[in-house]
Amino acid sequence: MSTTAIQTTISLSPQALEQLIRQALRDELAQLLRMPLRSILEDRRQEGPKDPAGDQLLLADALAVLQQYKDRPEAWKNWEEFEAELDKAEAAGELPH
Repeated sequence: MSTTAIQTTISLSPQALEQLIRQALRDELAQLLRMPLRSILEDRRQEGPKDPAGDQLLLADALAVLQQYKDRPEAWKNWEEFEAELDKAEAAGELPH
């Protein structure tokens, strides 16, 4: 059995094309806005395999860092300082893509 491809030509005015694109974008944005906002912590797709031993090791490391720097608040950065440092490094091309 032979299949023949049917070809159709559709002509649109620039205004009609713009309207079609705008409608598609509105539909996509509306769908995105209906999705509940979740943090990365709530997104189970970020989860790796169950690794209780590894989790305990990470926790122990974090607690050691907290213990080491607890009396030196100048060693800590707030979120805004951290973001500013990242922005500066990105602008300088220091971050890999």
